[in-house]
Order: sequence, then C-alpha cells, then structure tokens
Amino acid sequence: MSEINAQSWVNAGFVNQPGVRPSISVCGVNDVWIADGSPNNPKIFKTTNGGINWTAVPVTGISQELFCIYALNPGTVFVGEGIYSGNAKLFKTTNGGLNWNVILTTSSNGGHFTGLAFTKYNDNLFGLALAERIYRTSNSGVNWVELNPGVNGVSNAHNSLFIVDNNFYGFGLNNGAARIRLTTNNSVSWITQTLNISGNYTSAVAYHTNKLIGVGATSTSLPIISRTTDGGNSWNSVNIGSGVSGNCVFHWVAGTPVVYLLSSNGVIRRSTDSGINWVTTPVPNGVTNLYHFDFIQLANIVYGYAVSSNGDVIKLIDTLDIITGLNNNNYPAEYELYQNYPNPFNPNTTISFAIGVPSFVTLKVYDMLGREIATLVNETLNAGKYSYDFNASKLTSGVYFYKLMTEKYNETRKMIVIK
Repeated sequence: MSEINAQSWVNAGFVNQPGVRPSISVCGVNDVWIADGSPNNPKIFKTTNGGINWTAVPVTGISQELFCIYALNPGTVFVGEGIYSGNAKLFKTTNGGLNWNVILTTSSNGGHFTGLAFTKYNDNLFGLALAERIYRTSNSGVNWVELNPGVNGVSNAHNSLFIVDNNFYGFGLNNGAARIRLTTNNSVSWITQTLNISGNYTSAVAYHTNKLIGVGATSTSLPIISRTTDGGNSWNSVNIGSGVSGNCVFHWVAGTPVVYLLSSNGVIRRSTDSGINWVTTPVPNGVTNLYHFDFIQLANIVYGYAVSSNGDVIKLIDTLDIITGLNNNNYPAEYELYQNYPNPFNPNTTISFAIGVPSFVTLKVYDMLGREIATLVNETLNAGKYSYDFNASKLTSGVYFYKLMTEKYNETRKMIVIK
C-alpha cells in the first residue's frame, strides 16, 4: 500500500471471536495488539507483520474479560480486567506476552479498568489507567499512583480516557448530563465540563495538544458532537453529517489539526480542521461493528488500525502533507513564525509557524506588560508546519504578543484584539 496515495482503509487480517468490545493498541508500523474476550474467557492477540498473521497470546494468570490494552512496544504491554464487581486487575508483560504480572488491583467496590492512555509523543513517559479511580505513572508504567478525581461511580466511561501531557488529562462520565472530568494541573484540582449535547454516557473525548480545542460525544449524540475552542469553558454542537451512529472513539494526531472519529456502525471519519468539517475514510466492504482504533505517527505518516467485534482488522496509512493540503513533502529549511490571521480579531485567531528540524517548542501569549496569558505549545514537535487556534474571549481589547521559542530560534509578533 502506497504511503503517498493512502486514503482508504484496507484489510489487515482477522482474529477469532475477539469479544463484543475489543480494544486495540498500535506500537509500531507492523506491531499491533488486541484484547477482550468474554466473561471468564480473556483473549489477547498480536501481529508483528502488519496483520498478515495474528497470534493468540497466552493469558496464563488472567481470568476475566479485558476491556483495555496498551502496548508501549512489542515487549511491554498492559491489559486491564473488565470485572464489574471490583477487585479488577491491571496486568503487565515485559516479554511480549509470555508472562503476565499483576501491577494494580482495584478495591472490592473500586470498579473495573476501562481505559489506558499514554503520551505517545513523549515516548509514553506519562500514562493513565481508568477505573473508578485514576492511576497515574510518570515512568512508563514502572510505578503507579492512585489519584482521586473527585467523582465516584460515574467515572468509567469506556475508552473515554485522554491525556495531552503530564498536567492535562481527563475522561468522560457515564451517567447524568453529557460531561467530562478534567484536570489541568496534574490532579491538584479537577473540574467538570458540560458538553451541551444529548445523551448521558460520554463515550469519546479528545483534545488538541494546544489544550484549547477539544471534541466530545455521547453514545447517543451522533451525528452531533460537541466542540470547544477555549479549553472547555464553553462547548458548542457540530453536526458531522448523517451515516454515523452509536458509540464512537476520537483520536487526535498530536501537534496537527487532524482528528479521527470511529463510530460503532462501522464508519470512520477524519477532520483536518480541528473538528469542524469531517469526511468519511472508506472501509472495506462487509466490515461492520468496528469498536476501537489506534494509530502511531512516525515523521509525517500516520499508521492506523481498527478492530471489529466480528474479528475483522483494517489499517490505514495517512500522509499528513496530503490530507491537510500542506505542501510539506520537503520540510521547512528554517524556522518561521507567521503573522496571526485574522488580525485584528475577536475572539478567535490562528497562529502558524514552521520548524526545520524536530525541536522542543514553546508558543506563548503575553500582554503589554509582559505577563503570560496563555501557553499554546510546550512540547517536542517534528519538523513541519503547525497552526494553533487562540481564543481571546476573556481578554479586553488591546495589543498582545505571541512568542515562539526553540533552542535555535526566538521570535515575537504583535496581534490586536478588538471588541
């Protein structure tokens, strides 16, 4: 399959009766893991050749259905039990599934593991495991600490767990109004954000790495999703078009405006403008009941895999240059910070820049007195062009500055808010 022309999903093999809610994790171009099963019958599968062959992995010591899986690499993998009565276990292997060891156990009323998430762009250093509580690791899963998000009994919406960095993460709540629970300061405090859409089971949430733009949906809201551009202070509904229904999953490509949505009726859509407009990425005929998907990004290529409860596995290779319409086949030779557009503005504007080599990048906004207003970027980015939205709804009219900083580049530009 050509990396340049890839726009459609293709078949990537078949796993035998994976379960009604299989979870998938991609840790390499050709290395993918799947887990689920049924009560008292856990199942784990892996491929090392992009789906040409799938191998059933031993589950010795694991007794319950598995609701989530995350592979750091082909050797180190985590799986979480989905036993509703409590005492659920989180397992880890360091030898590709030959042996599994218990690393966490919930209390008798502590819920079941419904989500695993790590910061892929940061070498999977920070990670989360979701049950009725959240467990956090700061060293790629060697040690875990239990956090208290301030809610109990509503915090385990399956696959709704998300993490942007070591401070900013959260999950969807599973009853009441459509809501998410979010921390922006590494669990020092938590806030609840209301999505203002129908439904009470918030099954999907994702945030851009700028921490301003986010999308969310419930198990019954499609084709309506919710979108924020101000970090979740306000959410507005977006109709992404008919043809999607049921539960869905979001995944955002870090540092880009590209976000994917998979709905359980077998439709996968992609937005290249941070969740405003969506197009369907065709799947092979006969593939239905898609439940979960994941991807890995290498340089400017996204390698995605999705799994169906029927056992079908499909894959996609997306070239970010092509799907975003940016002519980045040759990466920028230098650094450049562009003038924001529109300018003057009220309340939204877009700030764009280019970096010639992978760099640790910070992009911050300041007022006339030099006080920091917002941090839009604070992470390592691959070479390429990037755009970030900035919302000034809480600012007064006046002149502000935005500053791009790397080890080799430092540039400041002026922008004007008019209300």
